[in-house]
Amino acid sequence: MPGRRVHFADETAPPSESRSGSTHPTPTGHTPRRPRRPMRAGVAVSLSGPYLGTPPAQIILHPLLAATNGDAPLDWDMSLPAEASRVHLARYPPQLVDTVVCQPATNPAMQCVTIICTHLPWTITVTPTPSATWTAPYVTVGDVLHTLYHTLHLGVTSAELGVLDAPRQRRVTATYIGRYRRVVDPCKRDWEKAKRIKRIDFLCDRRAFLGILLVEGGIPSRGLPHGAVWLLHTLAA
Repeated sequence: MPGRRVHFADETAPPSESRSGSTHPTPTGHTPRRPRRPMRAGVAVSLSGPYLGTPPAQIILHPLLAATNGDAPLDWDMSLPAEASRVHLARYPPQLVDTVVCQPATNPAMQCVTIICTHLPWTITVTPTPSATWTAPYVTVGDVLHTLYHTLHLGVTSAELGVLDAPRQRRVTATYIGRYRRVVDPCKRDWEKAKRIKRIDFLCDRRAFLGILLVEGGIPSRGLPHGAVWLLHTLAA
């Protein structure tokens, strides 16, 4: 499949940049998996409402994002930019290219998707990324990957770290230390150390992207309908 490689990392952001995220308990356990059908580019959409029409009974996630049978669609350590990942699905190029990441993240397409994770106290809201090469009037594969990477690399405040009990705080701190010590270049290592704990450190060693699954029924108490909420699954990197 032709296409240019894409760049997801927001490396121009200053070390002190931090963007607030909602802190909400996340559901535990795995969500029943729905049957999948191939995602096709060029999905016809209607741009009415915050979501593209009324969410139908069946909403399908793009194969490059969907968790299935314990096999990750991407070999992606989320401590690294998404372009460092390798694609595991034979129907796609081995590396992410623009013709793939510009495809709709869901079928039918949606303008807003919420991602939650049992290992994180924040929700992650994905909307179209302005001025990105993969941008569209709906959430694309590129929007999901870019937003996950950017959000997980935001700094953590003392109050946010304080929601954890003491043993978990120690594990998160040890993860942070191990992360910056892995940086080979001394200048970059010091720069990474100075940025302190990031949200990615809350995952501890579970930094590998396993995929995302639909949360059946959404979260009605927060006004999130069926199809609008997805659960991020991770495994040890």
